[in-house]
Order: sequence, then structure tokens, then C-alpha cells
Amino acid sequence: MGNNNMNPSANRMQNNARNSSNTSCEDLMRAIMEADFFAQDLKLYLDTHPDDTRAVEMFREAVRQSKACKAAFEDSFYPLTADSAGKDGTWDWLDGVWPPHSFG
Repeated sequence: MGNNNMNPSANRMQNNARNSSNTSCEDLMRAIMEADFFAQDLKLYLDTHPDDTRAVEMFREAVRQSKACKAAFEDSFYPLTADSAGKDGTWDWLDGVWPPHSFG
């Protein structure tokens, strides 16, 4: 299906990540969130329209974009999940910027 501009922002961030080391952590994180939101939205639609082949293809593309954006982020910054840590033989799970905790 390729890049049919189903999620232009995620496509742009994914391409920028591949082509430039200047893509910011925030830009890539935004692209991940957008691709994940798009995939989730399509999943909900497919729950009630499972025979919509176009939506199935769009869902597959959104998941592919999400995975590519996450891989670009982890290659440039730090692991997003515990199971993606330690790929280079070191334990890097706690590296990176963690969001502030708010306990209320």
C-alpha cells in the first residue's frame, strides 16, 4: 500500500528521522502518538466493519508507520519499552528523559 498519505505527519517524521539527525525527540514522539492514534481509531472502526478491505489496509499501514517511527526514535534517543532495552549489550532502560511524576 505504501505511503498514501494516510497519516501525513507520521510519514513526514518517519522520513525526516531516516534522512536527518536533526529530528527532535519531541517531533518523533508526536509522530509515534499520531500513528498509534490512527491505528487505534482504525481498529475501533474495524470492530464494526471487519469486511472493509480498504480500512484493513489502512490499519496495516498505520501499524507499519508506528513501528517505523518507534524504531527511528529508539535508534536516535532511548528505548521506549523495557523489551527494547539492552539491544547493544548494555542495560539502557533508565537512559533518556522521563516525564515528571505527579502524585496528587
